[in-house]
Amino acid sequence: MRKQFLIPVLAGILALGAAQAFAQTATVVMRNGERVRADIVDMGRNFTLNVNGQMRQVPLGDIVLIDFAGDGRNIPAEEISKANASNGGFVVMRSGEQFNARLQDFTGKPLVAIFSDGRRSNLGDLSRVYFGSVDNVPGFPNSGVASATQPGSPSAAPNGARTVVVPGNVQWTNTNITVRRGQRIRFESTGEIRLSLNGDDMSKPAGSATFRHSDKAPIPTIPVGALMGRIGNGQPFSIGETTQVFDMPENGRLFLGVNDDHVADNSGNYVVKVWEQ
Repeated sequence: MRKQFLIPVLAGILALGAAQAFAQTATVVMRNGERVRADIVDMGRNFTLNVNGQMRQVPLGDIVLIDFAGDGRNIPAEEISKANASNGGFVVMRSGEQFNARLQDFTGKPLVAIFSDGRRSNLGDLSRVYFGSVDNVPGFPNSGVASATQPGSPSAAPNGARTVVVPGNVQWTNTNITVRRGQRIRFESTGEIRLSLNGDDMSKPAGSATFRHSDKAPIPTIPVGALMGRIGNGQPFSIGETTQVFDMPENGRLFLGVNDDHVADNSGNYVVKVWEQ
């Protein structure tokens, strides 16, 4: 090996070794249900993970849970319920302490977690850090059973209801359901999306947690992030978290969407059950 190539290779090995020395191993659970065992190396616009010696960059919005104490499964139902109701962030310490807060950054060597309420904690003291609701994330026992209007209650949807995943970063999702004018349709929506790279900018089907609006959104009069529908290329209508009956305004293909003027930086999804009344 030539000397000019030896120096950068050695530098890379040393840098990787230093990162690994200060990393904390955890199970990282993605919003799509994927679970990976990895070393948590850094947090910026993305999470930097070391997975079996390979560095992996994961967008912040793609991660729903970092489990420092387990495998991202077999979590007490009471804890999951609290995380689902936490509006974007929930933390469980190894001491048993629990609190609502969002992870904002990692700093130092070894890494220290900084939370939205001002707390700082060594990663070794953390048990689990949630980045929002785990409802509708595969592998959790409550997936798809909670009604959006009454969290924790059984689903009102019949067995024959169609389930549609509505990605947060897609303006309109084709449900592949054709409706007719006057047909009575009900929706039941769950899930959570991140509306930007800002970790605090979260939305459920009813809309933004901060109730912000945008004049450039498809429906400016309802909160950004709210679930909406349209028939073909027709006018959009608000759905939100309601399970009320909707009379379809015309014949055509049903689309579901996210009321946002810029969806490219969104992440997460809504899960919507659709059925005829």
